[in-house]
Amino acid sequence: MCGIAGIVKWRSGDGGVDPTRVQRMVDALTHRGPDDQGVLCQGGVGIGMRRLAIQDLSPTGHQPMTSDDGSVTVVFNGELYDHLDLRSRLIAEGQVFRGTSDTETLVHGYGRIGIDGLLGAINGMFAFAMLDRRRRKLVLARDAFGVKPLYLRRGPGQLAFASEIRAFAHDGFGRPSVDPALIGSYLHVGWVPSPKTAFAGVTKLDPGTVLEIDLDTGAEESRVFYRLAPERLDANLDSDDLLAQFRQRLNWVVRRQLISDVPVGVFLSGGLDSSAILTVATPHLAKAPDSFSIGFDGGSRRDETDAAATIARAVDSRHTVLSLDPTTLGDLAPIQNALEEPIADSAIVPLWHLCRGTAAHVKVALSGEGGDEALGGYTRYFWGYAASALSTTPGLARGFRPLFPRLAPRSSGILNLARRVGKFVETVNLPEAERYLSWFQLFNPDERERLVGTTPDLVTPRVQGIYDRARSDGLDVVQRMQVVDISTMLLDNLMVKADKLSMAHGLEVRVPLLDRKLVELGLALPVSAKIGVRGNKPLLRRLLAERLPRSITRGGKRGFELPVDRWFRDPGTTLLRERLSSGALVRGLGFSPVAVRDVVARHLSGDDLGRQMFALALLEVWAEHNC
Repeated sequence: MCGIAGIVKWRSGDGGVDPTRVQRMVDALTHRGPDDQGVLCQGGVGIGMRRLAIQDLSPTGHQPMTSDDGSVTVVFNGELYDHLDLRSRLIAEGQVFRGTSDTETLVHGYGRIGIDGLLGAINGMFAFAMLDRRRRKLVLARDAFGVKPLYLRRGPGQLAFASEIRAFAHDGFGRPSVDPALIGSYLHVGWVPSPKTAFAGVTKLDPGTVLEIDLDTGAEESRVFYRLAPERLDANLDSDDLLAQFRQRLNWVVRRQLISDVPVGVFLSGGLDSSAILTVATPHLAKAPDSFSIGFDGGSRRDETDAAATIARAVDSRHTVLSLDPTTLGDLAPIQNALEEPIADSAIVPLWHLCRGTAAHVKVALSGEGGDEALGGYTRYFWGYAASALSTTPGLARGFRPLFPRLAPRSSGILNLARRVGKFVETVNLPEAERYLSWFQLFNPDERERLVGTTPDLVTPRVQGIYDRARSDGLDVVQRMQVVDISTMLLDNLMVKADKLSMAHGLEVRVPLLDRKLVELGLALPVSAKIGVRGNKPLLRRLLAERLPRSITRGGKRGFELPVDRWFRDPGTTLLRERLSSGALVRGLGFSPVAVRDVVARHLSGDDLGRQMFALALLEVWAEHNC
């Protein structure tokens, strides 16, 4: 795991790339790789990296790494879990290796089978830059689901790339400025949709994409090397056959992702996905694994530490619990600085502290992130399926509406169920993309306009386009929701925070449930194996029932968010609340102080607007640093 950065220049008369600039870009990424660093500048190209050593801790793992004949040099961020398979193939063809790192497999694989053959042969999380001197190309590539980031910034006669946006402050064109057009997208769903970022002129390389830049002209050629499609399953498989195939696939994926020359731990939330990772990983480890959980002081229905402790006892892991309280919300600045872009997801707070606590014990952690997208875990999949079934009989859906009067946005137990049913009835007749977005909406269009004026809608067209492609591919309603989630929320929210918050502490987080082969299987599973009245992911529940108690396998989904509804009424957040209507939101981003005060007042008077309050608080902290 590393941080990579570089510049390619083709404009005549400017000379070559200044090594000092590339070194400063790399230095800005020191937290991502405290173990080693390297820079290579030749003419119009400069590439560099900071290394977090995970595989091959010796000097033979140093980067930038160059092929034996000197024609190819690579800087690489990530892990290739199957690189030993490709390495064996290359050895059989006569390739000699000096070390054991996956980076060496990457550079020799490129030299032997080219970029297309290489990308077809590797599976993992990665972003890399390959300098091909023979073809006079700089080749950039990013993994299938965007687990590892790769940002781009184009300027006159130049393209710069980096693992984090902060590196561009040193590429010669100054610190990137805020793009105010993206604020509306943030207020809509809580993140900035790819390939855009919150900064003008900075974009993201799309997942599953390779970009080649001509070193002499700057001409770019981009192509997709991976597009998610469901695995072809035998239509005659029964539920027992599916369980056996899923068990084998999950075991294979987790075992491969344990490859490491440093200690590996497991994030344990108490939910199904992390429970599955820990349960499957334990038999493959030489000693009892370390597991790590986060809890919330003062009681919360979202606290899962008791469930996590139950799972830890069942598999005999060495378990560590970290606790948070309302004062945690007063310390958002370092979290937002690590994220670089605003993400209105309160889970960033516990994840930050979980990563910090875990990094004190291990250098690698396995996470259950991605399991809901891969296996159909979100409750909205059930409601989306039901809405699709009822959309042909709208009169029936409308008939249910009087039974579910307006309820508080956040509640628990039977009231929470009623709220969801009410939302379902309200949205059943909406177009599919609009219905999907209703589950994420922070502020409705009128509220957004009152807060910050008219802003462009960048979210709806993107989601609609993904839905249209998924429908043309013949995917069913649940599969379409999975693909949209993987292409939007997973990419621009979950993977961003997983990468940035872990790497801020020099911790590598791996996501086994986002292995390509597992996601392809998960997408192909029949609807009955994904959703159910008793809880989603019934196939995973059946698998875990073989090892864990019923209290875990029959438990509902609680998520990883903070209890923000309650915490934003706590005296410990008074100063933060007061800042919202007079701070950087108003001064730097042009928010209406009256509209902001109205949101705060509504929350304090009883409306549960914790998500909206957190979104404004996080954006306030971000704006203070960037505006």
